[in-house]
Amino acid sequence: MTAPLAGVRVVEMANVISGPFTGMLLADLGADVVKVELTGKGDVFRQWAGDQDTLSPPFAAFNRRKRSVTVDVHDEAGARAYLALTAGADVVLENFRPGVLDRMGVGYDAVRAANPEVIYCAISGVGQTGPESARPTYDAIAQAKSGLTSQLTALDAPEPVGPPLSDQITGMYAAYGILGALYRRQAGGGGEFVDVSMLSSAMSFQTIAVTSNLMTGEVADKIARAKRSQTYAITGSDGRPFAIHLSTPHKFWVGVTDVIGRPELREDDRFRTKPDRIRHYAELRAVFEEAFAGRPRAEWLTALNDADVPAGPINTIEEALADEQTSHLDLVQTFGDGDRAVDLIESAVSYTNSDVAERLPPPQIGEHTDELLLAAGVTSDELADLRERGIV
Repeated sequence: MTAPLAGVRVVEMANVISGPFTGMLLADLGADVVKVELTGKGDVFRQWAGDQDTLSPPFAAFNRRKRSVTVDVHDEAGARAYLALTAGADVVLENFRPGVLDRMGVGYDAVRAANPEVIYCAISGVGQTGPESARPTYDAIAQAKSGLTSQLTALDAPEPVGPPLSDQITGMYAAYGILGALYRRQAGGGGEFVDVSMLSSAMSFQTIAVTSNLMTGEVADKIARAKRSQTYAITGSDGRPFAIHLSTPHKFWVGVTDVIGRPELREDDRFRTKPDRIRHYAELRAVFEEAFAGRPRAEWLTALNDADVPAGPINTIEEALADEQTSHLDLVQTFGDGDRAVDLIESAVSYTNSDVAERLPPPQIGEHTDELLLAAGVTSDELADLRERGIV
């Protein structure tokens, strides 16, 4: 058996999250991902720990299973070395502002000239063209501009969101687009330019909110989805939080009213049907808050589970990692060995009839430079010259 993308070479010229996450998703499927970094500095996330020689959690989080080459593409000889790498690639991935790599002579046209069959994926902030295409765009800006933030915080007292949702959503869409292009090429369709922006990804991700607005004019806010899905966040008498999701099946509504000892709520005109409960969401939430304040969380979760009502603890990350079900899934694995060993979260995707891709640890900066450039056709003398001049 082999991993699904075994034999696919990806050259990743990307920093921080959106591009590196895309590359990592492909590496998890078995692609050989070569991360190209700027000589002496590397990916910005390497420096978040304050010491480049220390593996920072942000860098480790998005760069498992990759190999690293350092080359300064600002230099003409460095640009040639980079293009030699891309000439043998199936996929080239970058997340620079539109036009930046073109101006250095290493953009799509230059790559395609030597590799017409290449799948070239360019990730941008708001698109390759348009009135704001040249503006700097990071995760929080894409979340805000797309309307995603408006569903995650109260607009009269806004707060930024913790997880880099737009960045990682973009990475998923980019990997999805690359896989489609690879399949098309395998069927004889040739190379492809895959255009993915953080703004389009965040917008496309919001299928319910966008469709509801287009069809009914509804403007989703922080609780719109919770009301529709009948989701509640509650605390027990011990102050520990948990979630309940009543959804559509009537049996869940019957079950929760039985668990809290309030079967008469089923005949209350405010709550009799799901549309009633949606309209009176705030009132029902107040009823639940009062009822569930009477016993500790663990007792409520046991009772809700026995009644087959969807419910679960609202865990911290530490609690989630210690969760019995999470442990059963073996999601935490060791990548590398010896002094390079590091525990990381594994891919959410597993296969029955394919091998797991080799668990390479996040690469040291430039760790594979000589090996990969020589294999790409750079001569020993050229490599020595590049190294002497600080280009690699």
